[in-house]
Amino acid sequence: MKIDSNPTFPPLFDDGELQIVSEYQRKYAMISDILDANPSALDAVHEDLKEWGSDDGRDSTYSSEHFLRALVVKWTEGTSFRDTIVRIADSTVLRNFTRLNSGKVMNFTALNTAFKKIKPETWGTINTILEQWAQSKGKVSGTSLRLDSTVCESNIHYPTDAHLLWDCYRVASRIMERIREDDRMLVMGHRFHTAKIKRLYTFIATHGTKKTRSTIRKVRKTRDILLQRVEAIIATAQQVVDNAKRSACGLAVSARSEELESLLPDMRHVVAQSRRAFAGETVPARERIFSIFEPHTELLMRGKEHKPFEFGHLVQLGQTKEKFISFYDVRKISPHDTEMVDQVLEDHKESFGAYPEEFATDKNYYKSMEHVAEWEEEIDIFSMGKKGNRTPEEIAREHGLLFKLAQKFRAGCEGSISVLKRVFGLRRCLNRGFNSFAASVGCLVFCHNLVVLSKL
Repeated sequence: MKIDSNPTFPPLFDDGELQIVSEYQRKYAMISDILDANPSALDAVHEDLKEWGSDDGRDSTYSSEHFLRALVVKWTEGTSFRDTIVRIADSTVLRNFTRLNSGKVMNFTALNTAFKKIKPETWGTINTILEQWAQSKGKVSGTSLRLDSTVCESNIHYPTDAHLLWDCYRVASRIMERIREDDRMLVMGHRFHTAKIKRLYTFIATHGTKKTRSTIRKVRKTRDILLQRVEAIIATAQQVVDNAKRSACGLAVSARSEELESLLPDMRHVVAQSRRAFAGETVPARERIFSIFEPHTELLMRGKEHKPFEFGHLVQLGQTKEKFISFYDVRKISPHDTEMVDQVLEDHKESFGAYPEEFATDKNYYKSMEHVAEWEEEIDIFSMGKKGNRTPEEIAREHGLLFKLAQKFRAGCEGSISVLKRVFGLRRCLNRGFNSFAASVGCLVFCHNLVVLSKL
């Protein structure tokens, strides 16, 4: 079932309410109209969700439309999956918007599962559908484009080597203890000293930066012991996994054994990089794992004084003068900003039929003056500052009135990024795995664009 079988829906907007309430109702009424005007977006979501239902498509209490609209509420309201369900259940406006009306609201775990089923590529398709509709209605023009980037952080703690080793031990011991509760024969003769290992990690974290010789010797000795204990528990975990494969165990044990096996390669990587670091070797960031839970996480240095290191992925955002995000990009291995200008402008030409008349971005995207000169032949106002020393002609170019006005236009992208972080959740992705990370970015961009279009 793709669309709610009820052909009529109660109104979402009431002129008799307070202004703030009327604005809230009007926003969701407009978003609802936009979704109704783009049924192909629902078709794209249904293609991903239909496999989750019966053999001939979704056949359950809740349709693909219910889930899509509930996800729009989640990212528009900036709430967790649990709080989203509570908010929908308690609000007549949101019940009517999601087309659940007076029916039972789905469980938050079902909404979470539905989100996991929707691919990042599907969100890209949906955003393209919305962009084409906005163009056809004259709501978005491609005459101006501004480009900026920001970091969306992964949901990890600050990754020190000692903390990562402690993560390996506590997770491996926890899973094996649960396996032993279900089948004692698989984990026989092994004792887990979790409290002792935590004391080792705590000692390193507390005294690791001290400079007295005696303390340095104690820290080194403690690190070696911690490393040995983690290596030992990884060997034990591998033995438990092998035993589970050879024996006829239940579903619960089998699932936990598979979970443990999936974590072992990253745990071994953490041990290897920690051994190199403890030996005094500088381990390059590209050879490191910063979390056994989010191994895709990158270390990014953006030059911020208050936050020199960020852990996550770089998100590129291209925005028109109507604040509509016409381009976004997030990759497992983030490219440098200088590699994005050509791709963004070619994508804009494919979407709008021509290059923008005005393009503005900051110095991070600067490659060379030859590259700038090439684009200035195609674009009337190409506002990108030069890094490094400048000639008098280059200084005069950057002090021109049109260049300055374009840079003022570019600065508006900072405000949109702030809104995406504060309201829509771009600051930190709480979903596990890179696919969910990329899907979250696509979903929040879609919801942001819906809100923008609802005001145009």
